[in-house]
Amino acid sequence: MSLKVSTIALQKLIASAIHKRKFPELRCTTDLYDYLSVVVCGGAEGLIERRQRWIDQPIKAELLAGQPVSFRSFCNLFWRNLDEDDPDGDEWQKMIASDQFYFQLTILLNKLRIAERSLKNPKSVLSELSLGSA
Repeated sequence: MSLKVSTIALQKLIASAIHKRKFPELRCTTDLYDYLSVVVCGGAEGLIERRQRWIDQPIKAELLAGQPVSFRSFCNLFWRNLDEDDPDGDEWQKMIASDQFYFQLTILLNKLRIAERSLKNPKSVLSELSLGSA
């Protein structure tokens, strides 16, 4: 399975917040989860088969179509009992608990804070926000 965590909704949030001149309150990296999504680029069928207990029809359709699934909904696919053998769940939990993932979220949160502070000087906002294309 190959996947990517997408920041498209976060980019839209920033653009909207700059336009409206008001940012939502985001205090920690987990607050960003509502603005992230996951796109499964390959292996969706296998993931669906392995996670069938937790997948509802709308998420299944999104996965099969290669559409973004909300980050929180995707995380819910890896719910399990503690004594359950679950290589997919272990890999997902290890990835989102990694220093690298936390570092990336911290960078995004800091960029949001820069944008929020820069609202007083809107000409400098866009030059300081390099979010990439994901």
